[in-house]
Amino acid sequence: MHLAFFWRAALLRGFLIHSDICYFFEPAKSLLHDSLRAGRLPLWSPYIFCGYPAAAEGQIAAFYPLSLLISWLLPSPGAINWLVISHLLIAAVGMYLLARLLGLSPFSAWLSAFTFSFSGYLFAHIHHISLLCSACWLPLIIYFVERAWRGALLPNALLAAGAWAASALSGHPQTLFHIGLVTLFWVLWRWLGAGRTDRRSGLRRAGLLLGAIFAFGFGLSAVQLLLTSGLAAAAPHGERGSLAYVTSFSLLPRHLFGLVAPNWQGTPAYNSYHGENYYWEYVLYLGLVPLALALVGVTRRRAWALAGLCAAALILALAEGNPVYQVLRFVPGFADFRVPARFIFLYTFGASLLAGFGWEALAAWRPLAAGGRLLALGSLVCVLSVCDLVWFDRTLAPLTDPQILGAPNPVVEALRADHGWWRALIVPPSTIDAKWVPPGGWAANPDGWIEARLLLPADVPQSYRLRTIGGYAGFTDPQQALFFGSAYTAAQSGDLRLLSLVGTRYLALPPQASLPSVPATQVGPFVLYRNADAFPRAFLVSQTVSSRDAADAHRRTVELGRAGRLSRAAVVQGRITPFTSQPDLAAKITVEEPRPERIVVHTRSARDSLLVLNERYDRGWRVRADGRPAELATVDTVLMGTALPRGEHSVEFLYRPRTFIIGRTISLAFLVLWVGLLAAPRVRRRSG
Repeated sequence: MHLAFFWRAALLRGFLIHSDICYFFEPAKSLLHDSLRAGRLPLWSPYIFCGYPAAAEGQIAAFYPLSLLISWLLPSPGAINWLVISHLLIAAVGMYLLARLLGLSPFSAWLSAFTFSFSGYLFAHIHHISLLCSACWLPLIIYFVERAWRGALLPNALLAAGAWAASALSGHPQTLFHIGLVTLFWVLWRWLGAGRTDRRSGLRRAGLLLGAIFAFGFGLSAVQLLLTSGLAAAAPHGERGSLAYVTSFSLLPRHLFGLVAPNWQGTPAYNSYHGENYYWEYVLYLGLVPLALALVGVTRRRAWALAGLCAAALILALAEGNPVYQVLRFVPGFADFRVPARFIFLYTFGASLLAGFGWEALAAWRPLAAGGRLLALGSLVCVLSVCDLVWFDRTLAPLTDPQILGAPNPVVEALRADHGWWRALIVPPSTIDAKWVPPGGWAANPDGWIEARLLLPADVPQSYRLRTIGGYAGFTDPQQALFFGSAYTAAQSGDLRLLSLVGTRYLALPPQASLPSVPATQVGPFVLYRNADAFPRAFLVSQTVSSRDAADAHRRTVELGRAGRLSRAAVVQGRITPFTSQPDLAAKITVEEPRPERIVVHTRSARDSLLVLNERYDRGWRVRADGRPAELATVDTVLMGTALPRGEHSVEFLYRPRTFIIGRTISLAFLVLWVGLLAAPRVRRRSG
């Protein structure tokens, strides 16, 4: 059924490209594909924010085996098609196995699997690839947890940990947190359900089970989790624990109408939506028949815990004005994420299983057992469920024509004609963001996404390998965001000196923008300006100015820019001793870039100087001068550099975060131990 639903996507005769896929995931997967084909991981992207730690952000899924395989085989967005298809299949198979393990009949298990994998929640979040890939592992995790509770603890706990690690490597921490809550709930349910005499041994078993899952799950995914935590540590945390933050984008009581009428507020699919921002966050539709069966399933004693899970999930999703959040906003996990409406995920999981229990309750009703009535009712349930959910889901998975993505882009062609090193500032003539849909809606006009490609919003320039100073990312450095804000503000009044500092040679602006002193041409919907004063890839300055802190560094950088001195002096944050020397007009610089994570600069100068690399500073960068470690400093708030004595030097900048090195070591060690523990029983049986 999944292949029947996605047959065009499976054959690459259409591409899933709407919303965040267009702005964020397609560019990310395009970078991943090219990096893998070049034989490396995309630890660093030079195409957004003057450079950004792409793998650390997480949603590119640079360490997730299934993503690596599919992205190596297929370029985006074909890889996105198959990531969606494969993970919906994982969701279905996992739910079927879990339902069968819980004692449901094959048809009941199929019904639960179909309901979950075709649920409104999963399909509404197709454009959030990392969320979808992470969520689809939940049934399989709980399947192995249940097997571990019933039988062999260690091997099943290890398999559950492997599935948990796969979810973690998919790159969506909030969904991973939700999965952790369900895992805790399931083990607690099983422990409380044990007889009184078994409680003590059950407590020990529960502790060992949870310890094995979370220890091995974290160990196997440490390469991603530590890298992401290192990036998140540099981001602002002012809203963490704020009641307004943790309850933002709550499910509202009126959204519960969506249980029976999913599009009662309209739908972006046909540009008729008039509800709260971000329609997809409030989709909780399971289908009318599965919902009715879930309500019947609540009558079965074995399903009461699942009913409690569904009720708790909806209570947590209804966060606005909920007194529970007066306490939860201080609890780690709850305090770190917004969009509590995503607790719908837990409701969807529990209600899908309840639908199977509901059918079991009907099948046990004697009047249905005679004369083929059960078969007739089952056929009707099957047909109505399929028609209902498939009809609804078709609007959430629109496919655009493959030719749309290959349409010529005049701005891209004009920029690519310059084969030198430069960056661009791109401001679309109209607002293209996550709330934007093509005229008529994404289902009525799926090919309308060509506009979002031609106008180059958010990270789309990365798809074309254009180096830009803008973009979208989940974690921002406040110091660098302050610099870019000042640069944009100055540019609006015609002062391009801060933009020049970071190599901005081109500005693609709306027609209403005006830079009278800069040469410009009309290119498609943009006016393309060429800034002849843009700084090069690397340069030397003869004077350094020390700063007390980040705010002082930013103020001094802006002052140097206004005075036109950025080519001669630099503001330094770091342990570099301030110096002033005479400018060396005979200085020479050559740059080699074998990969984005390794940049080699050869310099020759008769004076002491500061070498500035025109790349965004990040704590993961290291520098070696003539083969020896050197001091790396933040330069002019946003760039990086190192001091060099006079003479000839070879300087290597290498992006290799310590969190990556440590995480990789931990993950490899746990992988060896994980495989060894799983294989040991078989080896012993064969040797015996």
